[in-house]
Order: sequence, then C-alpha cells, then structure tokens
Amino acid sequence: MHHTALRAVRSALVLIVAGCAYDELTYPAPPPPELSLQEGLWTASASPSAILRLAPSQLSSTGTRTPATSLTTTSARLSTVVGVAFDASGDMWIASQDDSLVLAFAPSALAGSGSRTAKTIILPVGGSLSGPTGLAFDSQHRLWVANSGNGTVVRFDSTQLAAGGAQAPAVVLSLGGHPVALAFDVAGSLWVSDNESETIVGYTADQLATAGAPRPLHVLTKGNGLAFPAGLAFDGGGNLWIANTGAQNLTAFSAVQLAGGGFSAPHIVLSSNQGSLEIPVGVAFDGDGSLWVVGGAGALTKFDRTSLSATGAPTPSAKLAVAGHALFWSVAFWPKPAGLPLN
Repeated sequence: MHHTALRAVRSALVLIVAGCAYDELTYPAPPPPELSLQEGLWTASASPSAILRLAPSQLSSTGTRTPATSLTTTSARLSTVVGVAFDASGDMWIASQDDSLVLAFAPSALAGSGSRTAKTIILPVGGSLSGPTGLAFDSQHRLWVANSGNGTVVRFDSTQLAAGGAQAPAVVLSLGGHPVALAFDVAGSLWVSDNESETIVGYTADQLATAGAPRPLHVLTKGNGLAFPAGLAFDGGGNLWIANTGAQNLTAFSAVQLAGGGFSAPHIVLSSNQGSLEIPVGVAFDGDGSLWVVGGAGALTKFDRTSLSATGAPTPSAKLAVAGHALFWSVAFWPKPAGLPLN
C-alpha cells in the first residue's frame, strides 16, 4: 500500500469558582455560560466543512446524532484534514491542512451554532505552516504543530498565539517525512506519528528546547506492529495508544516499554469488531478513562476503560454517526480531562 492513510481519508470517503456562605457551607457558582455550553466531544468534518460538538448526554449508547453545536467559518476552508485541540482557557485551536493555517475560536464563539469568525489566525511565513495536521499543547501552554507538507514540527509560544498573524515559530524541528499527529507524555517528551514512513518517534523535553534535527530517543516502526499510524493518545497509566489506519486496529505500548526502548510487540492490540474500527485516524481519552476513536468515514466509537486492559476485539460501548457529516480526523474533549498527560 503505497499511498498514505492520510490520502485514503481524503479520497475514500478546575475553573476557580466563587460561592456564597450559608451555615458555613460554600456553594460553587455555575461556570460561565459559554464554557458550560461547550462541554462535550468536539471534532471537525471536511465533508461538509464544519466544527461539531456532541453534548455529554449524546455520548452514551449507539446511534446517529444531530450535533448539539455545528459551526461554519469563513476564516478557513477546513476542506480535508482538520486537527482540533483546546488550550487551558477553553479556546479551540484548529489546524486547516489545505489552507496551511492555524486558527482559534473563543469560548463565546463555541456556545451556539452558526457561522463564526476566528478569534486568532496564525499565518504561514517561510514554511512555518505547511499542511498542518496535528496539534498539541505542552505544560507551558505552547502550541506544537505537525506539518505534514514539509516534514517539520514547530512551536508557537503563548505571546505569539495571543498576537496572531504571520509568526516565525519559536522552535522548528526538522524531522523529514510526513508528521501527522502529536502527543506529550507525562515527562514532557513529544511523540510524533508519520503515516507515510509508518514510524512513531519520541523526543525528550530537552531535545525540544532548541531548533534543529534531533535524533529521536525512541523509534517505533512497522516491525512494532505499525500500519499507517495516525492519531496518538496517552492514558492515565502512561500507555501510548495508536490508531493504525492501515491495519484497522489500535495498539498500545506500556510506559515500561516506552521507557526501556527495547520493545517489539505492542502491549495491547485491539482489533475491529463488526466495523468498530473503520479507518481509525484520531484517538482521545475522556474524563472516565474511556477511549474514543474517530473514523475517517465519520464514525465515533467509544471503548470503555474496562475493555482496554487486554488484547482482543471488544464490543464498543457506543458507536455514533454524525448526521450528514464525514471525513473526520481528530477529536478533543472540553473540559480537558484531568489526570492525563498533555495533549
């Protein structure tokens, strides 16, 4: 299979609270309306272009859902691959691959359906953004972007994100290939998947401090069971979960395996159960420790945390379709789940 899974997807388819005293008890105030109304699972569709939210009440059982929130925008085309990530304040950041743009929407813009203009747009300058696909925030609230077009991973600092416009990245890592997804582990190491070379590489926090072409500390390849890997996510135990688009499965490497570097076979392999893992491209954990998988054709599949402890073909606890939408790439939750490594 010469073509990348990315091309297959393109073609085939706590807040600080205030209270009042009463009998010496303190009652928290409700969250601001815009934050409360953006709770749930967020993803983006390229067919047709839209940013979508499913409310918490829509995430149980199986069926077709009409999104609780559906946003369109004139700020970007969102026509193929769209990366999604939240910063600490609740701004949603979007990577628009075909536009080579990264943009943000404020919480107030996410509180209801309609057409929205981006709060901030980061424009490309000197190859800073080239087919951006994957997004991840580090512990210092800096945004890292995987550029599938020119084989780089770049960092934008918080001051740059606030300013917007044409920003030269604070750090540029030249990896080569086609990086498509990012995830940080609890130690601050950055893991990057490349679904054309079928590799995943890991860089320590020290290696991320300066620009260059660092040699990765860890490398996973086809020999480790990778088959056009796309989305990455760490669970609360430090296990790295990988969406293998080519094999239609999920693989996990334990924290011990990742730390030792001398591993070969995945710790856990989850196989598809009656189409439960059709074109898996994006993965994310929710606040209960359940794993959500977004499929390129438009399915959202939930695996309860109890089904993630051993190799097998578990029956998903929920499988959802989003009415009228397909060509998904990534998924993110607001509020950001506690107890997980950064994403």
